[in-house]
Amino acid sequence: MASAFDLCTTRTVEPTNPFATRYIGPASLAPHDPAAGRLHDLGGLAARLAILGGSAAIVGAHGSGKSTLLVHLAGRIESEGRPVERIRIRGAAATPDALRMVWRLPRGGVACLDSWEALGAIGRGLVRWTAAWRSVALVVTSHRPLGLPVLVICRTSKSLLAEIVARLPGHDEWYGIMIRDEDVAEAFRHSGGDIRRALDDLYDRFERRRRLIGDL
Repeated sequence: MASAFDLCTTRTVEPTNPFATRYIGPASLAPHDPAAGRLHDLGGLAARLAILGGSAAIVGAHGSGKSTLLVHLAGRIESEGRPVERIRIRGAAATPDALRMVWRLPRGGVACLDSWEALGAIGRGLVRWTAAWRSVALVVTSHRPLGLPVLVICRTSKSLLAEIVARLPGHDEWYGIMIRDEDVAEAFRHSGGDIRRALDDLYDRFERRRRLIGDL
């Protein structure tokens, strides 16, 4: 735990919390591949998707980076000239929206559905049938494959969290003052491996120490 003395420093501290949503949202974070120790090869994943027939699932536990990877992979596919539509599924009530999205896409388009399992078995069946009839590919995120080929399995680790933290804005200015190695380790342990929860934990730690500096 940082002491008041530790926090009194001439080093400049980034005034904006680097763990704010605008810095750690799926579109802001780069998709990391902890197994390879580098960023995901989006071109390679797009090629593998084609080998799998165009439709597949990004599988992993909650907070493992599935949504982040889906956003960036969708962007890569779109950059190759294929029409892409995206939707975040909040429950079975989203089935009509998902069906309309698939229907809007031309043949050869790609429908990206985040939280595929939330549609429920009936909703998933309707969307898959409509996609097949329209010749539209499905790329989804889920905790389990649920009938689709697995494109990639997302896993987490403490080193992955540390790598994400190292890429946040102003890292060299605030790391070691506002957030330390032990904070990253504790946040990962307390989150049970959920990177999203760990980042939220680090946001709170950063805020507490920023308030402490303001009170000095």
